[in-house]
Amino acid sequence: MFEPFQGAPGQSEQALPSGPAPSLSTTHLQGWWQLTQALSTAQTPQHVTDAVVQEGIGAMGAQAGSVMLLGQSGTALTIAAFSGYTLAQVEPWRVLSLDRTTPATQAFKQSQALFIETKQQATLDYPLLQDTLQHFSGSIVALPLVVQDQRLGVLSLSFNAQRLFSEVDRLYLLSLASQCAQALQRTTALQEAQVLNDRLAFLAEAGEILSGSLDMTVTLNTIAQLAVPRLADWCVISLPTSDGLLVPVTVVHQDPTMVDLLRQFIARNPVEITAENGSGRVFLTNVPELVPVVTDEMYDVIPQTEDWKAEVRRLQLRSVITVPMRSRGRVVGVLGMARTSLDRVYGPADLTFALEVAARSGAAVENASLYGQAQQEVLMRTQAQQELDAALLLLEERVKERTHELEQVNGELEAFAYSASHDLRTPIRHITSFAQLLNRHLQVSDPRASRLLDQIQQAATRLTATVDGILSLSKSSRLPLQVEAVDLNAVVRDVVRGLAAFHPDRVIDWQLAPLPVVQGDAALLQLALQNLLDNAVKYTQFQPEALIQVAAQEEDGEYLVTVRDNGVGFEAEYAHKLFEAFQRLHHPAEFEGTGIGLANVRRIVGRHGGRVWAESEPGQGACFSLSLPKSV
Repeated sequence: MFEPFQGAPGQSEQALPSGPAPSLSTTHLQGWWQLTQALSTAQTPQHVTDAVVQEGIGAMGAQAGSVMLLGQSGTALTIAAFSGYTLAQVEPWRVLSLDRTTPATQAFKQSQALFIETKQQATLDYPLLQDTLQHFSGSIVALPLVVQDQRLGVLSLSFNAQRLFSEVDRLYLLSLASQCAQALQRTTALQEAQVLNDRLAFLAEAGEILSGSLDMTVTLNTIAQLAVPRLADWCVISLPTSDGLLVPVTVVHQDPTMVDLLRQFIARNPVEITAENGSGRVFLTNVPELVPVVTDEMYDVIPQTEDWKAEVRRLQLRSVITVPMRSRGRVVGVLGMARTSLDRVYGPADLTFALEVAARSGAAVENASLYGQAQQEVLMRTQAQQELDAALLLLEERVKERTHELEQVNGELEAFAYSASHDLRTPIRHITSFAQLLNRHLQVSDPRASRLLDQIQQAATRLTATVDGILSLSKSSRLPLQVEAVDLNAVVRDVVRGLAAFHPDRVIDWQLAPLPVVQGDAALLQLALQNLLDNAVKYTQFQPEALIQVAAQEEDGEYLVTVRDNGVGFEAEYAHKLFEAFQRLHHPAEFEGTGIGLANVRRIVGRHGGRVWAESEPGQGACFSLSLPKSV
């Protein structure tokens, strides 16, 4: 609230007539119509406030007035337009804190119009205005500009003549204030929509620039030139150096002489990456900074020389945003924007938008930096690649030779294993038969020889099992996979029925959970599960009631099948040996076996693209697991 209108010299000292104001006159109606027309054509909030002070104040019968709008901080009212006052009268009240008690602040906070008809009423209710009203004897009105509970500002009017406001007067003034508020809301929305459209257009254009070039300097300079004057009067993009400084790679201002001025200033005053420096602090802490209004008083308290302060004042920084440029979680530079006038100060929305621009620019810096590094490496890699190609060509030939040799050796080994297994069957049968004949012949006359012959028969039986295992292992390696849909539920049920028939005297609790349908070779998968379940039956033979559980689950594109028992278990540190041929963790006298079964399981599952493993502790049972991919 500032000093009301003063008429010609001596006029404010005269005893002005008072009393009820007349009803709405033709003049008032004409003024109302003119204001309505002006507000209906207004396109920006500034157009609205200008129309109010040019047309509205006179239409309302006042001699002076002002429009004060809520500032971006939300803590003060700022004069947007005025009429009938001198600059000297306006200056002390240009920014009015809501903490101060004046008609304007009270009307705004209470959303209620105030009609102060006498000087005595004003000085009594608002002691803050005593000096201001020293030479004033009229009336004051403060009208809140409110639309649907949204408080926009206050329209303050000064009437040179003291007057009483009738009900009609009050309705008239309130109606005009309501029109002003609605026009302000409409044009503010239009302006915000235009700002949003401009920013979207800016981001689209910036995105095209950033994606179209990998030259860091050219790209950032183009972005800065795009920002001035659309977003700022100043735009500076700084990147770090190895010696702890921030160097401006791009400086843009509409006036080239100002650019030279800033570059010379920075050359004399290098920007260090420290908490005491604005840009350096933003780079160091990764926290953006917004200074909506930069005043001369703010420069006065900076611990710098007067020459330094004078140079900074020449840069005319009145509203400043400094934001970090981030890429992949780290700060790669700093984007600074500034305006040189308080007519357009930055707010939180501008800070958010600046962060978006900085994020895209940061990605461009990172990409350009990576591109530069890549270019430096290309030459070195080209030469290395040429040498590598020559070495690979030689190696490829050697690999082909070695692969051919290995294929021949593997084929010969498999053929030998198959042939040897077949060739061993006949002599083993002879050994078994002759041992049985000798045993029957010598059993009565020589008991010791009979026992030895029994051991020969048992050894021959184990050898037969080993030969069968070798044949099975060879078969599982040689034959191509016959891939089809295999229902593991049916496979396990068949295996369990066979084992139950083979061990009719055993008490076994089979707990079979639902199993999936997988893609694979049915015969080989049945052999693998047969070996696992046979193992579980074997190593639970000393349990009064054996517990064997089969379950499956889906995980990361594969099926996991587990076979768990409550048997004797084994030392976990030796688990890796279980799946190697002829490796056993228990003595044959305790548990029969050849050491081929689990090797077969590993070979079969491996050919299906899966893996096998086991977990156990002695006396705690064992858990064998295999994985099968969903597709082979």
